[in-house]
Amino acid sequence: MFAALHLPDFPVAAALRSQPAARDFPCAILAVRGARDPQEKLPLFSINRAARTAGIAPGWPLNRALVRCPDLRVIPRDLAAETALRDELVFLGESLTADVEITTADSVTLDLSCRTAPVRAALDRLSLAGAEIHHARADTPDLAHLAARHETTRGRVVSPADLAPLPLGVLGSLSQDPASLALLDLWGLRTLGDFMKLPRQALVERLGPEPGKWHDLLHGKSCRLLRLHRPPESFAQSFDFEDATVSLEPVVFALKRLLHTLAGRLASRHLAASNLDFRLILESGGELARRIRLPEPQAAVEGMLAPLQTLLESLRPDAPVAALQLDAETTFATAAQREWFGRHLPQPERWAETLAKLEALLGPGRVGIPVPAESFRPDAFTLHPAAVSAPPTYPNCPVPLHRFRPPREIAVAYESRGRQPWPMALLNGPYPGEITDRRGPFPASGAWWEPAGAWQRLEWDVQLASRHLLRLVFQTPDRWTLDGIYR
Repeated sequence: MFAALHLPDFPVAAALRSQPAARDFPCAILAVRGARDPQEKLPLFSINRAARTAGIAPGWPLNRALVRCPDLRVIPRDLAAETALRDELVFLGESLTADVEITTADSVTLDLSCRTAPVRAALDRLSLAGAEIHHARADTPDLAHLAARHETTRGRVVSPADLAPLPLGVLGSLSQDPASLALLDLWGLRTLGDFMKLPRQALVERLGPEPGKWHDLLHGKSCRLLRLHRPPESFAQSFDFEDATVSLEPVVFALKRLLHTLAGRLASRHLAASNLDFRLILESGGELARRIRLPEPQAAVEGMLAPLQTLLESLRPDAPVAALQLDAETTFATAAQREWFGRHLPQPERWAETLAKLEALLGPGRVGIPVPAESFRPDAFTLHPAAVSAPPTYPNCPVPLHRFRPPREIAVAYESRGRQPWPMALLNGPYPGEITDRRGPFPASGAWWEPAGAWQRLEWDVQLASRHLLRLVFQTPDRWTLDGIYR
């Protein structure tokens, strides 16, 4: 059995906790959009019960809501209050069971399978200052979550048949495919019962796998595992020097000490470090901070010390070091059987040390795996961290193009046809000769909205009498370059 706890009107309820006198008045929080949008046209993001009683609904523009309810008060959103309210809701859930999932920003799901005491009375006694709590129970977590969000099914133990009268829009809290929900609305479906009557196979064929998951969920055929909430554990440590030091040896000695403690804590939890953050606090009040991405998770002192020591040797602090701080981002340790399958690094600690040396030489953020960017601009790429596997890239053309970097400027004989140059022969460069065939021009441009970064070019694929296949580029006003040769 699973139970769901839901906080209705969560953003506005959290904001009103610090304004108890305004709770009896209609209140609303506006959605955030562009800075140029006038406030009176912004839609309502969240409203309280008094505003809903006045006939207002979320999504209405403010000017329309004020016509219906002139006393409507617009209050700012309070993200800190929302975080505090959510933490209190999680704490209440943990008072009933240790297995709690934060399903959405305003609801949690509880696994009650290990609870032996009656739960109905305990659920009814739950309360939070300044906020309502609605609950529902079901055999699957998603059914309980949907039931807690609608007034006709709250406080009950529900089955799939009990959800049939609910509006189709309640699926929006679990859906990552709003386009499919909009399409179902165009089909004339209004309730979950209408959707449940449709054949599952036909739904999948027309709308994809996501509506098929909804269909299984509503019929109680799928019972997923909860993504249990566990408070994040901090591995942060610090070391204060009795006397500020300008030498590297005391810093390395203190770092080894912290790493031995970190390694022991990681081993006891069967975890490994994926990233290391260290910070040097200087006597002058300044600080030097660096992050090291390890190519493979490490739990041994030797694997973590080498890249840290390499980066320390590259730093040149402008004042003595007064304190050292170390923290780690953890992940699950890699199993030993990974070496039986696929590619792996035989000595990941040496790879991490090499990356640290390169970053110390070139500077932070300049070492990584170049991945082509989503742009037609030549040589445009983004830099992925070298410790992270980059997505595979595939050539756009089956014939490999050997690029010249930088492109070679050449003289070209051409004639004008309309507004475009038509290359006839290459007059110099490594491949002079007559052009016997050509494909193009292929215009490319970008960043036209940035005067300093705008670019424009015409590309030609040409064949010479010598049978060479080349890529030729023309840029205004009269610049020809040889971009590469097809091999």
